[in-house]
Amino acid sequence: MDMISIYEGIILLAGIIGVYVKLQTEMGKLKSRVHVLEQSKNSVTEMLQKLSEDIQEIKLLLARKQIDQ
Repeated sequence: MDMISIYEGIILLAGIIGVYVKLQTEMGKLKSRVHVLEQSKNSVTEMLQKLSEDIQEIKLLLARKQIDQ
């Protein structure tokens, strides 16, 4: 059975380290994208809640106007 040479071992180790660094970089990008998406989801949810409150207020004003007439 042939043993791998030191040169082949170094190349293999460099390749493994390169793949590890590449995967870590990609994971960092994905984590930042998820964070941005979660923040935008939260802002949309807040806007929808505000919109719902405003619609309820409009409904109350319309109902009060009809009672007054």
